[in-house]
Amino acid sequence: MKKETKAGLRTAIYVRVSTEEQAQEGYSIRAQVEKLKSYALLKDWEIYDLYADEGISGKNIVDRPAMNRLIEDIESGKVQNVLVFKVDRLTRSTRNLVDLIDLFEEYDCAFNSLTESIDTDTPSGRMFLKIIGIFAEFERENISERSRMGRERKVKEGYTLANCSMSYGYVKEKGQKVQEIQPDEARIVNEIFTMYVKENIAMSRIAKALNDRKIATKRNALAWDATTIKLILTNPTYIGKVRYSMWDESKYFEVDGHHESIITEELFYLAQEKINNTPQFSKTKKPRENNYFCGVLTCGMCGSKFSTHNQASKIDDEGATQYVGSYRCGRKKKYFYPDDITCKCPDISHAKVEKAFSEYIAKIPDFTETDIDIDDTAKKEDELLKYIVDCEKKADTLLNRKKKLMEQYVGEEIEFDDYKDMLFILNEKYEALEGELQRARANIPTEKNAPAVSQKEIVISIKENWEHLNDKERMMFLQRFVKKIIISVEKERSNVTNAKVEGVEYNLSCGAAERLSVRNTLSIIKQGRDRVC
Repeated sequence: MKKETKAGLRTAIYVRVSTEEQAQEGYSIRAQVEKLKSYALLKDWEIYDLYADEGISGKNIVDRPAMNRLIEDIESGKVQNVLVFKVDRLTRSTRNLVDLIDLFEEYDCAFNSLTESIDTDTPSGRMFLKIIGIFAEFERENISERSRMGRERKVKEGYTLANCSMSYGYVKEKGQKVQEIQPDEARIVNEIFTMYVKENIAMSRIAKALNDRKIATKRNALAWDATTIKLILTNPTYIGKVRYSMWDESKYFEVDGHHESIITEELFYLAQEKINNTPQFSKTKKPRENNYFCGVLTCGMCGSKFSTHNQASKIDDEGATQYVGSYRCGRKKKYFYPDDITCKCPDISHAKVEKAFSEYIAKIPDFTETDIDIDDTAKKEDELLKYIVDCEKKADTLLNRKKKLMEQYVGEEIEFDDYKDMLFILNEKYEALEGELQRARANIPTEKNAPAVSQKEIVISIKENWEHLNDKERMMFLQRFVKKIIISVEKERSNVTNAKVEGVEYNLSCGAAERLSVRNTLSIIKQGRDRVC
C-alpha cells in the first residue's frame, strides 16, 4: 500500500517503560502518550491505536504483547506510520531494530521519533535511525560489561558471588561479604570426603546413606544423588577457594578466599584424582571389598577384564550354601560372543589370584628388573579425547531433553511446577557434565608435562605394605596405583586350576599434579580404619 500524502496517515503510537526507568529516570506511559498525541495532532496524522508495554525491558521484542500486536497490524495494512517518543522505546537491540526497519520498508510503513526528529521517508533518516540503534545497544553492552567486571573484581578480591545458592556447608546473610561455615552442614561435607576417599564408598552409596539418615540438602526440595555428591567433591570452596565463571572455561579462575576451609587440601586433591581416574576402570560388576582385584585383573589369553563370579562351595552345618569369591574372563560369556571368539580361560578363585600376586611381589628383586609398562602419553591423550567425545554426546542428549521439555510446557502438556522441577534436575546434570568436560579438556595440554609418580615408590610400597592392608585398603590401593594385573590361568586337572601373574601396569600419573606421595596416600587410606560410620 502506497501512502498518497503524509497528512492523514493512520498512525500507531507506541510507548514503553520499564519499572527501573520509571523509578530512576521519571519516565511514565502517560507523559509519553500526551506528548505524542500533541505531535500527531500537529502533523495532522490520524491516530489509529495506542500500543503500550508497561514494566517491560527493551532488550527484545518477543516478550512484549503490545509490540507483537503492533507488528500484526502493520503486516495487515492497518497501520501506515509508527510514532515513538525515543528510538530506545522501540528496542535497545540493533538486530531487532534492523528487523523492524526492514518490516517498515516491506509494508511501506513510516517511522518517526519525536525526540530524535527522525523521518524514515528519507535515506538519511533511515541511516540515522540505524546509527542511533547501534549506540543504544552499545550503551546496554557497556552496562553489562561493567557489571561483569564488577563481579570479576569481587571474586579476585576473595569474595564469593553466591547469595541465594551458597555452597553446602556455608551461609551468608544479606549484606555480608564473607561466607561463614554452617557447622552441621560442614560436618556432612567432611563425612562425604571421608567416605569417598578414605573408605572408598561410591557416590551413589554416599547419597543413599544421607537419604536414609534424612539429611536435608541445601534446597531441601530434592534428595541426595550421585550428581549432588560429585558437585560437592569437586567444589574448591571447601579448601578456601572462590571461583569465577564455572561453565565458561575461557574465563574460569580460582583465587584464595577470605572464608575458612572445611577440609584439607590433601584430602580434596585425593578426591579429584580418584574422580579423574574413575573412567580408566571399566568394571563389569561392582567389586566387593573381598574381590578387590576386580577392575584391574586382565586375562593374559584374550586381554579382557575379569569380572567377579561367586561359586557355590558347600553346605554349612545350618544348611546354607557357602560361596567362594572368584573371577571370570569377560569374554567367556557365550551369550555375548560366538563360539569361535569365546575365551577358554578357566575361572579362578580369589584366593589363588591373591597367592599368585603375592608370589609375583616376592620375586621382584629390584625395581629396575621389573617389566613395568610405562604409560604411553599419546595413548592416554587418545583415551581422554574419546572420553570427551562421549561426554559431549551426553551433553547433546541433555540439551535435546531440555528442548523437548520446553515444547511440552509450551504445548501445555505439563504444568509449570513440574516443568521447573524437571528443568532444574536436567540443568544440574548438564552443569556436572560440563564440569567433567572442563576437567578432561584441561588435562590434555598438561599431560605431557605432568611429573610422574616414582615407579620405584609404588613397587617398594606394595612390597612393604601389602600384607598389612585389609581388603578395603587393598582395593583402594589397586584402583589408585595399578592399571592392569595380567594373569594367566591353567587347568592342571579336571577341577584344579592355577594362576600366574605375567605382568603389572602401574598408574604412573596418579598424584602428579599435587605431588601426593604413595606413602601419604597409604597414611590417609589407613585413617579410615578407626572411623565409625
